[in-house]
Amino acid sequence: MSPRTLQMMLAPINSIKEGAVENSDPDLSDDDPTFQDLSSRSTQPRSSSSSKDASIPETSNCNVLIPASRKTRKRQRNPATWKQNITKALRNTGKPYTSMSKSRKEVPARRMRNPCTCRLKCFDQIDEARRTEIFESFWNLGSVELRRIFIKSCMMEPKYKYSNAQKPRSANIAFYFTINNKKNRVCKTYFINTLDITDRQIRTIRNKSNDIGIVAEDLRGKHTNRKKIDEMIVKDIEDHINGIPRIESHYLRASTSREFIEGGKTVKQLWRDFTEDRDPNKPKVDYWLYNQVFNNNFNIGFFQPKKDRCDLCSEYEMATMQHKKELKEKYDTHLKEKNLSRLEKQKDRESIGQGNVCTVYDLQAVMQCPVGESSSFYYISKLNCLNFTISELARTSKKNTNKEQNENIVQQNPEEDTTAEGKTVGAYGDVFNYFWDETQGKRGANEIGPCILDYLGKLSEKFPDTQLNIVFYSDNCCGQNKNKFIACLYSYAISHFPNIASITHKFLIRGHTQNEGDNVHSLIEKEIKRNLKSGPIYTSHQYVTLIKTAKKTGNPFKVLELTYDFFEDLKSLQDQWGYNFNEDDERKPVSWNDIKVLQFLKDEPFVFFYKSSYAQEEFMRVSMRNKRRKMPSLEEVSIRKAFTNKIPLGVNKKKGLAELLRKSLIPPFYMDYYKSLIED
Repeated sequence: MSPRTLQMMLAPINSIKEGAVENSDPDLSDDDPTFQDLSSRSTQPRSSSSSKDASIPETSNCNVLIPASRKTRKRQRNPATWKQNITKALRNTGKPYTSMSKSRKEVPARRMRNPCTCRLKCFDQIDEARRTEIFESFWNLGSVELRRIFIKSCMMEPKYKYSNAQKPRSANIAFYFTINNKKNRVCKTYFINTLDITDRQIRTIRNKSNDIGIVAEDLRGKHTNRKKIDEMIVKDIEDHINGIPRIESHYLRASTSREFIEGGKTVKQLWRDFTEDRDPNKPKVDYWLYNQVFNNNFNIGFFQPKKDRCDLCSEYEMATMQHKKELKEKYDTHLKEKNLSRLEKQKDRESIGQGNVCTVYDLQAVMQCPVGESSSFYYISKLNCLNFTISELARTSKKNTNKEQNENIVQQNPEEDTTAEGKTVGAYGDVFNYFWDETQGKRGANEIGPCILDYLGKLSEKFPDTQLNIVFYSDNCCGQNKNKFIACLYSYAISHFPNIASITHKFLIRGHTQNEGDNVHSLIEKEIKRNLKSGPIYTSHQYVTLIKTAKKTGNPFKVLELTYDFFEDLKSLQDQWGYNFNEDDERKPVSWNDIKVLQFLKDEPFVFFYKSSYAQEEFMRVSMRNKRRKMPSLEEVSIRKAFTNKIPLGVNKKKGLAELLRKSLIPPFYMDYYKSLIED
């Protein structure tokens, strides 16, 4: 039988193969009674942002439907990798497999058995090559239902039959193989041995066939005895979860679309709050259902203050051998850049003094108020408070100065996160904290830039007779510090302050941006956590006090409370300063994502220099303006304010805060503060 012939025979049933879930052959289970068909067992979907098998419907065992376009908290299931489905696929294609039973029985592959020696001389009608083709095509179908239909198509009533065979299902049957569109009758033994099936399978097909010859669908695992869930109950749960205020992740907002909620409660505590607030006349909701809707219908994570692991390092660590080979070059470059950046930072710290200043800065994770143990605080959108920290690093003694030792640092074991700065992380000098809430400013370059400019002004006043060379370190946040607006601010600063000779900004490697600023933020967070044990935090002014007292020894942290009139419009500055930020002087494109170092010199105010790797020796030069376009002169450049008034709160936040005032959950002492926010 040719493949084309077999395809023509199966044309009417192709749709079954495309849409049906393939089940194990019930007749084959007689050969292996311990075999369990688990493919149709209902399971909860496990979803993530990416899908490996998008054709599988996302439903759970309680009929709670999950929209196909919605990302969920759970990983997406990939049934193709399940052991029972791998075993079933091997079984359905006639290949050897290991039973899923406790015995772990080894079942051999299907193979043709010896032909018959009957009077029909079947072995003379079909040669061995054709017989092998029939066997392979049959098992390559890979589907129980398709194999049954094929077997049924090969069974016909013979021209002559026994007179006592009255019942249709007990009558004798003739078997035919179609070769070159011609039916060739064979005996039952030849038929069974060619396909390597059993007589039980033939009896099953006859029993499942109706009067017009259609084989009934296999109903195993397709029971309808599933618990039905009222859609209104699911909607009530979703409404409750949607009512929980979301928190934008400070560290992950560029790399994930997952939503975050405050980590002060667990899913079970959220369920308890839901049941307590629920109308007692409505049906009771069990925890398993609330948990299932939370995990399967939403992609929500509990807020964590920092991201501890590097994505690329984690991916490489968990990758297969083949995937590791593909990632090897990228991973090695990543580690080299990480070690070089830390070595560079160590050298900068050793050079501190005589006009050399090394500083790190970072924006702390959002702090909210009011915050406390009360559930009423948890379920409202709270006021966001922001703290931008600039930490001056202390000078360290020189070590590992010779070339051989430096190379050892660069080639250190990647599994060990021992940095080039060793135990000096956390050794800092003065720390400046610029604090504001969301009614005064946002969290972009317009807010970060003026804080940097203010710090540079303080530094210039502190050392009026010294030419300063300032080095900044930070993470790679494009919206805050790695953009053309901050670049223009640096150029403006070296032109504006007479004793600042150069500014160099070095970006730590993604996933390995741990620095002294994190140490400062850790002290602040610990102080806040200790304070919450004694009572709620009601206003942003309480955070200011906690920041000032977070450092118990040495110089306390300095805090500057900012208002809307402090922030400046860096976009307007950039429009006046320059327009070319994407092409260097050699007409090569500038990839800002790849920039590792930026440098600004007083002698060339409208030029910046950059490196795309710490291993790169020479800087690339970029002219931000040229003579072809008329631009304001250096004396004509000015900066205007970013805001003329306070930023009003959103409707939901005003509504939530008003509800807290109405319930008297905020002490009268703080009511005027919140009334001023609500009425603006």
